[in-house]
Amino acid sequence: MTGKIGHEFENYLATIQDLATASTVWKSNPSWLEFVPNNVCNLRCIMCGQADGVPVVSMPKPQSTELMDLVGKTITLWTPTALSEPLANDIRWVVEQAKKHEIWLNVYTNAMLLTAARFEMMAERLYRLHISIDSHIKPIFEALRVRAEFETVVANIKAVMPLAKARNIPVSFVAVLMADNLEHTADFIDFLADLGAAENGCIVRLQPMLYNAKGCEGRNVTDKYSQAEIEHHLDLACERARLRKLTLISTFDEPYARIVPGTPPPARLLMPDLLGQLVDRVQREFPSFCSMASHYLKVHPDGNVHPCCRAPDELLMGNVKDQSIEQIWNGPKYQEFRRRMFAGEYTQSCRSCDVLTANPHWKALEAQRAKATH
Repeated sequence: MTGKIGHEFENYLATIQDLATASTVWKSNPSWLEFVPNNVCNLRCIMCGQADGVPVVSMPKPQSTELMDLVGKTITLWTPTALSEPLANDIRWVVEQAKKHEIWLNVYTNAMLLTAARFEMMAERLYRLHISIDSHIKPIFEALRVRAEFETVVANIKAVMPLAKARNIPVSFVAVLMADNLEHTADFIDFLADLGAAENGCIVRLQPMLYNAKGCEGRNVTDKYSQAEIEHHLDLACERARLRKLTLISTFDEPYARIVPGTPPPARLLMPDLLGQLVDRVQREFPSFCSMASHYLKVHPDGNVHPCCRAPDELLMGNVKDQSIEQIWNGPKYQEFRRRMFAGEYTQSCRSCDVLTANPHWKALEAQRAKATH
């Protein structure tokens, strides 16, 4: 197998080999990139660090292009964000790079700038589209997503849904569940279904609020509601999802985790779908190692490199202004990070992250380790 697909496939095999041998120096390279040249966002959502005045940081376009040339050979998926709105960035440059390196785009957007024209601009290289929206009630939506206009977002979603269906591009909706919107979750499911989510077979993901900004204070669902009340509203949402034949996933820890399987999306593109299979295999066969850290690379506009999307300070691996990606990827910090992963010596940020801890195979392994120590 030759060409870009050959490089990607060989890289997947190398990832499995690196994990199977518990090596700290890896022959494989990243398969999934999170990067965009600047962190500009058009909104100031109360649950996001942008609301607290994050300074604008940018990487010069020549350096950004050089970075893409270095990593593009093995990258399958690219999430173009940096705590930012990708459509507020130079989306033409992003699409050009995706075409140049035959990379598929995994785009998260708040939909304020998601016009039909911008969707069509991305569509040729778009693997999945994720739309962030937290409420169907205009005052609540606009209070949470500061600077957003409810009518504009709804109109953009209505315009894009049939275009996505025509091109067989999967769309998911991502909602941060907070004290502000918990009671309306079931009706929110109906709202999304009526916007086209039911017809398109979309996934709706409810995720917990991370304390990323001052505006999060007091807004956690557990700050206002009892366990029974939270479970009640989640169960109502699940019931509505079943009726509307939507996939609903609550990414909370137990007892609030929920999955309602809808119509599974069809296999669509060879290499991104295979990357999904790789992630599943890592979770099954190498549960001690975070599946995201096995293939993911996050590069910030300031050059900082992290092994995961949450990017805590304790997992800073280096900076591309000081070292090459190759030097960072197998440098001392990455090697020590991998050693700790294999040994189960997780940082606090890893132990509090559902990417690792929601894996049932990891839970079983941790139970075995705990039993062995007693």
